[in-house]
Amino acid sequence: MKKLPAETIYYIRCAVWELNSGLIFTSIWVLYFSVMGLSLLDVALIDIVITVSNLILEVPTGILADVYSRRLSVIVGGVFIGLAYVTMGVYPIFAVALVTGFVEAIGDTCVSGALQAWIADEVGTEQVGKVFLRGRQIAIPAYWAGIVLSIALAAWFNCQVPIVLGGAMWFALTIFLVLFMPETNFRRVDSATMPGRAALLRQFEPTLRLFADGVRLVRGSRIVMLLFVAQFFGMAFFSSFYKFSRANILQSFDLPVLTLPVLGALNENVWIGMREMLQGVFCLIGMEGVRRHIDLNQTGMAARVLIGVHILILVGLGVFAATGNLLLAMIAWLVVGGLQEIGSPITETWLNRHVPSGIRATVISMGSQVGALGQMGGSASLGAFGDRFGVRRALGLSGLFLVPILVLYARSVSWPRRHSQTD
Repeated sequence: MKKLPAETIYYIRCAVWELNSGLIFTSIWVLYFSVMGLSLLDVALIDIVITVSNLILEVPTGILADVYSRRLSVIVGGVFIGLAYVTMGVYPIFAVALVTGFVEAIGDTCVSGALQAWIADEVGTEQVGKVFLRGRQIAIPAYWAGIVLSIALAAWFNCQVPIVLGGAMWFALTIFLVLFMPETNFRRVDSATMPGRAALLRQFEPTLRLFADGVRLVRGSRIVMLLFVAQFFGMAFFSSFYKFSRANILQSFDLPVLTLPVLGALNENVWIGMREMLQGVFCLIGMEGVRRHIDLNQTGMAARVLIGVHILILVGLGVFAATGNLLLAMIAWLVVGGLQEIGSPITETWLNRHVPSGIRATVISMGSQVGALGQMGGSASLGAFGDRFGVRRALGLSGLFLVPILVLYARSVSWPRRHSQTD
Protein backbone atom coordinates (compact mmCIF):
# COMPACT_ATOMS: atom_id res chain seq x y z
CA MET A 1 0.00 0.00 0.00
CA LYS A 2 1.33 3.40 -0.98
CA LYS A 3 2.55 5.57 1.90
CA LEU A 4 1.36 9.15 2.33
CA PRO A 5 3.72 12.16 2.44
CA ALA A 6 5.40 12.54 5.83
CA GLU A 7 4.04 16.06 6.34
CA THR A 8 0.47 14.84 5.80
CA ILE A 9 0.94 12.02 8.31
CA TYR A 10 2.40 14.44 10.86
CA TYR A 11 -0.51 16.88 10.50
CA ILE A 12 -3.10 14.11 10.79
CA ARG A 13 -1.39 12.76 13.88
CA CYS A 14 -1.25 16.23 15.48
CA ALA A 15 -4.97 16.67 14.85
CA VAL A 16 -5.97 13.26 16.23
CA TRP A 17 -3.59 13.58 19.20
CA GLU A 18 -5.11 16.90 20.27
CA LEU A 19 -8.67 15.74 19.53
CA ASN A 20 -8.07 12.77 21.83
CA SER A 21 -6.54 15.04 24.49
CA GLY A 22 -9.64 17.23 24.46
CA LEU A 23 -11.87 14.16 24.67
CA ILE A 24 -9.99 12.55 27.54
CA PHE A 25 -8.79 15.38 29.77
CA THR A 26 -12.04 17.33 29.75
CA SER A 27 -13.74 14.37 31.42
CA ILE A 28 -11.07 12.50 33.36
CA TRP A 29 -11.15 14.90 36.32
CA VAL A 30 -14.88 14.35 36.75
CA LEU A 31 -14.14 10.61 36.62
CA TYR A 32 -11.44 10.93 39.29
CA PHE A 33 -13.19 13.24 41.75
CA SER A 34 -16.93 12.74 41.18
CA VAL A 35 -17.27 9.16 39.94
CA MET A 36 -14.35 7.37 41.61
CA GLY A 37 -14.31 9.67 44.66
CA LEU A 38 -10.52 9.82 44.78
CA SER A 39 -8.76 11.93 47.38
CA LEU A 40 -6.19 14.58 46.50
CA LEU A 41 -3.40 12.24 47.58
CA ASP A 42 -4.82 9.44 45.41
CA VAL A 43 -4.67 11.65 42.34
CA ALA A 44 -1.19 12.82 43.31
CA LEU A 45 -0.04 9.19 43.53
CA ILE A 46 -1.32 8.50 40.00
CA ASP A 47 0.64 11.50 38.80
CA ILE A 48 3.76 10.32 40.66
CA VAL A 49 3.54 6.86 39.03
CA ILE A 50 3.41 8.50 35.59
CA THR A 51 6.25 10.91 36.38
CA VAL A 52 8.60 8.30 37.87
CA SER A 53 7.89 5.92 35.00
CA ASN A 54 8.65 8.66 32.49
CA LEU A 55 11.98 9.40 34.17
CA ILE A 56 12.97 5.72 34.19
CA LEU A 57 11.81 4.90 30.67
CA GLU A 58 12.78 8.07 28.76
CA VAL A 59 16.38 7.09 27.92
CA PRO A 60 15.80 3.36 27.15
CA THR A 61 12.87 4.05 24.82
CA GLY A 62 14.82 6.86 23.15
CA ILE A 63 17.72 4.50 22.47
CA LEU A 64 15.37 1.89 21.03
CA ALA A 65 13.90 4.48 18.68
CA ASP A 66 17.38 5.52 17.51
CA VAL A 67 18.67 1.95 17.15
CA TYR A 68 15.68 0.20 15.56
CA SER A 69 12.97 2.46 14.11
CA ARG A 70 11.39 5.78 15.00
CA ARG A 71 8.28 4.85 13.03
CA LEU A 72 7.92 1.65 15.03
CA SER A 73 8.45 3.52 18.29
CA VAL A 74 5.66 6.00 17.45
CA ILE A 75 3.30 3.18 16.48
CA VAL A 76 4.01 1.07 19.57
CA GLY A 77 3.63 4.14 21.78
CA GLY A 78 0.14 4.78 20.39
CA VAL A 79 -0.91 1.22 21.26
CA PHE A 80 0.14 1.64 24.91
CA ILE A 81 -1.56 5.05 25.23
CA GLY A 82 -4.78 3.72 23.72
CA LEU A 83 -4.72 0.67 25.99
CA ALA A 84 -4.24 2.87 29.06
CA TYR A 85 -7.25 5.10 28.43
CA VAL A 86 -9.64 2.42 27.21
CA THR A 87 -8.87 0.41 30.35
CA MET A 88 -9.21 3.47 32.60
CA GLY A 89 -12.58 4.36 31.09
CA VAL A 90 -13.98 0.84 31.34
CA TYR A 91 -12.60 0.07 34.82
CA PRO A 92 -12.66 3.30 36.90
CA ILE A 93 -10.85 1.80 39.91
CA PHE A 94 -7.92 3.38 41.76
CA ALA A 95 -5.66 0.31 41.46
CA VAL A 96 -6.39 0.20 37.73
CA ALA A 97 -5.57 3.91 37.45
CA LEU A 98 -2.13 3.28 38.96
CA VAL A 99 -1.40 0.47 36.49
CA THR A 100 -2.68 2.43 33.50
CA GLY A 101 -0.49 5.34 34.59
CA PHE A 102 2.54 3.13 34.08
CA VAL A 103 1.18 1.85 30.76
CA GLU A 104 0.56 5.42 29.59
CA ALA A 105 4.15 6.34 30.54
CA ILE A 106 5.47 3.54 28.33
CA GLY A 107 3.51 4.98 25.42
CA ASP A 108 4.47 8.57 26.14
CA THR A 109 8.18 7.80 26.29
CA CYS A 110 8.04 5.70 23.11
CA VAL A 111 6.55 8.68 21.28
CA SER A 112 8.60 11.38 23.06
CA GLY A 113 11.40 12.50 20.80
CA ALA A 114 10.78 9.75 18.24
CA LEU A 115 8.01 11.64 16.45
CA GLN A 116 10.02 14.85 16.15
CA ALA A 117 13.13 12.95 15.09
CA TRP A 118 11.14 11.01 12.48
CA ILE A 119 9.61 14.08 10.82
CA ALA A 120 12.96 15.92 10.90
CA ASP A 121 14.55 13.00 9.05
CA GLU A 122 11.76 12.83 6.50
CA VAL A 123 11.41 16.51 5.58
CA GLY A 124 14.90 17.76 6.49
CA THR A 125 16.01 20.12 9.23
CA GLU A 126 15.57 23.15 6.94
CA GLN A 127 11.81 22.55 6.58
CA VAL A 128 10.93 20.96 9.90
CA GLY A 129 10.36 24.28 11.70
CA LYS A 130 7.55 25.18 9.31
CA VAL A 131 6.05 21.73 9.75
CA PHE A 132 6.10 22.07 13.56
CA LEU A 133 4.43 25.48 13.36
CA ARG A 134 1.75 24.27 10.96
CA GLY A 135 1.14 21.23 13.16
CA ARG A 136 0.55 23.48 16.16
CA GLN A 137 -1.92 25.59 14.17
CA ILE A 138 -3.85 22.44 13.32
CA ALA A 139 -3.67 21.13 16.89
CA ILE A 140 -5.42 24.03 18.62
CA PRO A 141 -8.82 23.79 16.84
CA ALA A 142 -8.62 19.97 17.04
CA TYR A 143 -8.23 20.23 20.81
CA TRP A 144 -11.22 22.54 21.05
CA ALA A 145 -13.25 20.10 18.94
CA GLY A 146 -12.30 17.34 21.38
CA ILE A 147 -13.51 19.46 24.30
CA VAL A 148 -16.90 20.06 22.66
CA LEU A 149 -17.28 16.38 21.77
CA SER A 150 -16.32 15.34 25.30
CA ILE A 151 -18.97 17.63 26.77
CA ALA A 152 -21.61 16.28 24.36
CA LEU A 153 -20.80 12.61 24.99
CA ALA A 154 -20.79 13.11 28.76
CA ALA A 155 -24.20 14.80 28.49
CA TRP A 156 -25.67 12.00 26.35
CA PHE A 157 -24.04 9.12 28.23
CA ASN A 158 -21.47 9.66 31.02
CA CYS A 159 -17.92 10.92 31.49
CA GLN A 160 -16.43 7.45 30.89
CA VAL A 161 -17.55 7.34 27.25
CA PRO A 162 -15.29 10.16 25.93
CA ILE A 163 -12.30 8.62 27.73
CA VAL A 164 -12.94 5.21 26.16
CA LEU A 165 -13.53 6.82 22.76
CA GLY A 166 -10.28 8.79 23.05
CA GLY A 167 -8.39 5.56 23.77
CA ALA A 168 -10.12 3.76 20.90
CA MET A 169 -9.15 6.57 18.52
CA TRP A 170 -5.51 6.01 19.54
CA PHE A 171 -5.92 2.43 18.29
CA ALA A 172 -7.51 3.67 15.06
CA LEU A 173 -4.65 6.14 14.60
CA THR A 174 -2.14 3.32 15.13
CA ILE A 175 -3.73 1.21 12.38
CA PHE A 176 -3.66 4.22 10.08
CA LEU A 177 0.04 4.80 10.80
CA VAL A 178 0.87 1.14 10.16
CA LEU A 179 -0.71 1.43 6.72
CA PHE A 180 0.39 4.88 5.60
CA MET A 181 3.33 6.21 7.68
CA PRO A 182 6.60 6.28 5.69
CA GLU A 183 10.15 5.98 6.99
CA THR A 184 12.62 6.55 4.17
CA ASN A 185 15.56 8.43 5.70
CA PHE A 186 16.15 6.55 8.94
CA ARG A 187 19.54 4.87 9.29
CA ARG A 188 19.64 2.29 12.03
CA VAL A 189 22.80 1.53 14.00
CA ASP A 190 25.04 -1.08 12.34
CA SER A 191 24.72 -4.15 14.55
CA ALA A 192 28.01 -5.50 13.20
CA THR A 193 29.98 -2.62 14.62
CA MET A 194 27.92 -2.21 17.81
CA PRO A 195 26.71 -5.69 18.78
CA GLY A 196 24.49 -6.59 21.73
CA ARG A 197 25.33 -5.15 25.11
CA ALA A 198 28.22 -3.11 23.74
CA ALA A 199 25.79 -1.26 21.47
CA LEU A 200 23.69 -0.18 24.43
CA LEU A 201 26.71 0.88 26.46
CA ARG A 202 28.14 2.89 23.58
CA GLN A 203 24.81 4.62 23.15
CA PHE A 204 25.08 5.80 26.77
CA GLU A 205 28.69 7.01 26.60
CA PRO A 206 28.07 10.31 24.76
CA THR A 207 24.99 10.89 26.93
CA LEU A 208 27.07 10.55 30.09
CA ARG A 209 29.74 12.90 28.75
CA LEU A 210 27.14 15.51 27.84
CA PHE A 211 25.50 15.08 31.23
CA ALA A 212 28.84 15.80 32.94
CA ASP A 213 29.28 18.91 30.77
CA GLY A 214 25.78 20.01 31.67
CA VAL A 215 26.45 19.60 35.40
CA ARG A 216 29.58 21.75 35.11
CA LEU A 217 27.63 24.46 33.28
CA VAL A 218 24.84 24.49 35.84
CA ARG A 219 27.29 24.75 38.74
CA GLY A 220 29.14 27.62 37.07
CA SER A 221 26.17 29.66 35.83
CA ARG A 222 24.06 31.72 38.21
CA ILE A 223 21.30 32.20 35.66
CA VAL A 224 21.01 28.52 34.73
CA MET A 225 21.04 27.60 38.42
CA LEU A 226 18.33 30.20 38.98
CA LEU A 227 16.19 28.71 36.28
CA PHE A 228 16.64 25.20 37.65
CA VAL A 229 15.56 26.32 41.11
CA ALA A 230 12.62 28.16 39.52
CA GLN A 231 11.72 25.04 37.57
CA PHE A 232 11.74 22.92 40.72
CA PHE A 233 9.41 25.22 42.68
CA GLY A 234 7.41 26.16 39.59
CA MET A 235 6.55 22.55 38.80
CA ALA A 236 5.80 21.90 42.48
CA PHE A 237 3.24 24.70 42.29
CA PHE A 238 1.74 24.33 38.84
CA SER A 239 1.41 20.54 38.85
CA SER A 240 -0.41 20.77 42.18
CA PHE A 241 -2.55 23.67 41.02
CA TYR A 242 -3.46 21.83 37.79
CA LYS A 243 -4.95 18.90 39.70
CA PHE A 244 -6.29 20.58 42.82
CA SER A 245 -7.94 23.50 41.00
CA ARG A 246 -10.21 21.00 39.27
CA ALA A 247 -10.98 19.35 42.60
CA ASN A 248 -11.84 22.78 44.03
CA ILE A 249 -14.31 23.56 41.25
CA LEU A 250 -15.95 20.13 41.41
CA GLN A 251 -16.05 19.79 45.20
CA SER A 252 -16.28 23.30 46.67
CA PHE A 253 -19.06 24.78 44.53
CA ASP A 254 -22.68 23.91 43.92
CA LEU A 255 -22.34 23.89 40.14
CA PRO A 256 -25.53 24.90 38.34
CA VAL A 257 -26.81 22.42 35.77
CA LEU A 258 -26.61 23.85 32.26
CA THR A 259 -29.11 22.60 29.70
CA LEU A 260 -28.85 22.94 25.93
CA PRO A 261 -31.15 21.86 23.10
CA VAL A 262 -30.33 18.40 21.74
CA LEU A 263 -27.65 17.81 24.39
CA GLY A 264 -29.95 18.20 27.38
CA ALA A 265 -28.44 18.56 30.86
CA LEU A 266 -24.66 18.91 30.64
CA ASN A 267 -22.19 17.01 32.79
CA GLU A 268 -19.89 18.77 35.26
CA ASN A 269 -17.09 18.52 32.70
CA VAL A 270 -18.63 21.49 30.86
CA TRP A 271 -17.04 23.82 33.44
CA ILE A 272 -13.60 22.37 32.83
CA GLY A 273 -14.12 22.43 29.07
CA MET A 274 -15.24 26.06 28.96
CA ARG A 275 -12.27 27.10 31.02
CA GLU A 276 -9.83 25.23 28.74
CA MET A 277 -11.19 26.94 25.63
CA LEU A 278 -11.16 30.40 27.21
CA GLN A 279 -7.61 29.85 28.44
CA GLY A 280 -6.54 29.03 24.87
CA VAL A 281 -7.88 32.39 23.68
CA PHE A 282 -6.34 34.20 26.67
CA CYS A 283 -2.93 32.65 25.97
CA LEU A 284 -2.97 33.48 22.27
CA ILE A 285 -3.70 37.14 23.03
CA GLY A 286 -1.17 37.31 25.88
CA MET A 287 1.63 35.66 23.91
CA GLU A 288 1.09 38.01 20.99
CA GLY A 289 1.39 40.94 23.39
CA VAL A 290 4.66 39.55 24.77
CA ARG A 291 5.99 38.99 21.25
CA ARG A 292 5.26 42.58 20.23
CA HIS A 293 6.22 44.53 23.32
CA ILE A 294 8.81 42.55 25.33
CA ASP A 295 12.48 42.34 24.38
CA LEU A 296 13.44 38.91 25.65
CA ASN A 297 17.08 39.50 24.69
CA GLN A 298 17.40 41.69 27.80
CA THR A 299 17.84 39.50 30.87
CA GLY A 300 16.63 42.22 33.25
CA MET A 301 13.48 42.86 31.26
CA ALA A 302 12.66 39.15 31.07
CA ALA A 303 13.14 38.89 34.84
CA ARG A 304 10.85 41.89 35.49
CA VAL A 305 8.14 40.40 33.27
CA LEU A 306 8.40 37.07 35.10
CA ILE A 307 8.20 38.86 38.47
CA GLY A 308 5.02 40.59 37.34
CA VAL A 309 3.56 37.35 36.00
CA HIS A 310 4.19 35.49 39.26
CA ILE A 311 2.83 38.31 41.43
CA LEU A 312 -0.39 38.25 39.40
CA ILE A 313 -0.48 34.46 39.70
CA LEU A 314 -0.22 34.79 43.50
CA VAL A 315 -3.09 37.29 43.52
CA GLY A 316 -5.20 35.05 41.29
CA LEU A 317 -4.40 32.05 43.47
CA GLY A 318 -5.48 33.89 46.61
CA VAL A 319 -8.79 34.83 45.05
CA PHE A 320 -9.36 31.32 43.69
CA ALA A 321 -8.62 29.67 47.03
CA ALA A 322 -10.68 32.10 49.11
CA THR A 323 -13.77 32.96 47.10
CA GLY A 324 -17.11 31.20 47.30
CA ASN A 325 -18.38 32.92 44.15
CA LEU A 326 -18.27 30.58 41.14
CA LEU A 327 -17.86 33.31 38.51
CA LEU A 328 -15.01 34.96 40.40
CA ALA A 329 -13.36 31.56 40.96
CA MET A 330 -13.60 30.75 37.24
CA ILE A 331 -12.00 34.08 36.31
CA ALA A 332 -9.19 33.62 38.84
CA TRP A 333 -8.68 30.02 37.65
CA LEU A 334 -8.40 31.23 34.07
CA VAL A 335 -5.91 33.99 34.99
CA VAL A 336 -3.58 31.70 36.94
CA GLY A 337 -3.47 29.03 34.24
CA GLY A 338 -3.18 31.52 31.41
CA LEU A 339 -0.34 33.47 33.01
CA GLN A 340 1.55 30.23 33.61
CA GLU A 341 1.28 29.41 29.89
CA ILE A 342 2.42 32.91 28.93
CA GLY A 343 5.39 32.84 31.33
CA SER A 344 6.62 29.43 30.21
CA PRO A 345 8.08 30.45 26.82
CA ILE A 346 9.80 33.46 28.46
CA THR A 347 11.58 31.13 30.87
CA GLU A 348 12.44 28.71 28.04
CA THR A 349 13.83 31.54 25.90
CA TRP A 350 15.94 32.80 28.78
CA LEU A 351 17.34 29.33 29.44
CA ASN A 352 18.19 28.69 25.78
CA ARG A 353 20.06 32.00 25.53
CA HIS A 354 22.38 31.12 28.40
CA VAL A 355 23.23 27.53 27.49
CA PRO A 356 25.82 26.64 24.81
CA SER A 357 24.31 24.94 21.77
CA GLY A 358 26.38 21.77 22.07
CA ILE A 359 24.85 20.75 25.41
CA ARG A 360 21.56 22.65 25.24
CA ALA A 361 19.33 19.57 24.88
CA THR A 362 21.11 17.87 27.79
CA VAL A 363 20.71 20.87 30.11
CA ILE A 364 17.04 21.28 29.15
CA SER A 365 16.50 17.59 29.83
CA MET A 366 18.20 18.01 33.23
CA GLY A 367 15.86 20.92 33.93
CA SER A 368 12.88 18.71 33.11
CA GLN A 369 14.12 16.12 35.59
CA VAL A 370 14.53 18.80 38.26
CA GLY A 371 10.98 19.92 37.52
CA ALA A 372 9.76 16.33 37.80
CA LEU A 373 11.23 16.10 41.31
CA GLY A 374 9.42 19.28 42.27
CA GLN A 375 6.22 17.94 40.73
CA MET A 376 6.35 14.73 42.76
CA GLY A 377 7.24 16.45 46.02
CA GLY A 378 4.65 19.19 45.63
CA SER A 379 1.82 16.87 44.60
CA ALA A 380 2.39 14.38 47.41
CA SER A 381 2.85 16.88 50.23
CA LEU A 382 -0.03 19.14 49.22
CA GLY A 383 -2.25 16.16 48.47
CA ALA A 384 -1.80 14.82 51.99
CA PHE A 385 -2.30 18.31 53.45
CA GLY A 386 -5.43 18.91 51.36
CA ASP A 387 -7.04 15.63 52.38
CA ARG A 388 -6.61 16.60 56.03
CA PHE A 389 -7.34 20.33 55.96
CA GLY A 390 -9.29 20.89 52.72
CA VAL A 391 -8.51 21.60 49.08
CA ARG A 392 -8.77 25.38 49.48
CA ARG A 393 -6.16 25.48 52.22
CA ALA A 394 -3.92 23.25 50.11
CA LEU A 395 -4.27 25.66 47.19
CA GLY A 396 -3.44 28.60 49.44
CA LEU A 397 -0.39 26.81 50.85
CA SER A 398 0.83 26.02 47.33
CA GLY A 399 1.50 29.75 46.87
CA LEU A 400 4.54 29.36 49.14
CA PHE A 401 6.27 27.54 46.28
CA LEU A 402 6.20 30.79 44.30
CA VAL A 403 8.02 32.84 46.95
CA PRO A 404 11.54 31.46 46.23
CA ILE A 405 10.92 32.05 42.52
CA LEU A 406 10.06 35.70 43.11
CA VAL A 407 13.15 36.19 45.28
CA LEU A 408 15.43 34.63 42.67
CA TYR A 409 13.96 36.63 39.81
CA ALA A 410 14.23 39.84 41.84
CA ARG A 411 17.93 39.20 42.44
CA SER A 412 18.51 38.58 38.73
CA VAL A 413 17.01 41.86 37.48
CA SER A 414 20.37 43.65 37.56
CA TRP A 415 22.40 40.78 36.11
CA PRO A 416 24.11 41.63 32.83
CA ARG A 417 23.42 39.70 29.69
CA ARG A 418 25.94 36.89 29.25
CA HIS A 419 26.17 33.74 27.24
CA SER A 420 29.08 32.03 28.93
CA GLN A 421 29.54 29.87 31.97
CA THR A 422 30.57 32.93 33.97
CA ASP A 423 27.00 34.15 34.50
